Amino acid sequence: MKPVILKDSVGKPQGVIREVAGGNQRLYDRSGSSIATYRRIVDFTYDNGGRRLGTGDRLAGPVDD
Repeated sequence: MKPVILKDSVGKPQGVIREVAGGNQRLYDRSGSSIATYRRIVDFTYDNGGRRLGTGDRLAGPVDD
């Protein structure tokens, strides 16, 4: 999977989603810090504190300005 760049309404990059080990996907902010992980096997998205954000891939939601 190629990295997916998330942009705001004017086209400024806000984050990137990259594939990591086991086919999981991780969301990184503009500074490269990890924000959340989608775990494909269980079909849930988790924040860095281990709290479930929701069912399915919800990585596009937690990116902030």
